Amino acid sequence: MAKKSHKYSHTHVTHHADGSHSIHHEHEDGKSHKDYARGDHDGMMDGMMEHTSEPDAEEGAADMGNHGIEAAEAAKAGIPAPPMAA
Repeated sequence: MAKKSHKYSHTHVTHHADGSHSIHHEHEDGKSHKDYARGDHDGMMDGMMEHTSEPDAEEGAADMGNHGIEAAEAAKAGIPAPPMAA
């Protein structure tokens, strides 16, 4: 997997009691830092991936419902289903 040239040297994550997270990426130039927050662990991991790696085309397709899981099974698991054909 190719590394995104994000130029961050350190990342700090604060885990809050309510399940949310604050993320701070320190840029190697000492000033172009990135701060953001996410409401849950999954959101934190998504933010980390968004800011430090290249997009994964298969994950994007799965998020849109193109994952190959039968619609009924996907619905039971709370996974998005593919859009219905018009």
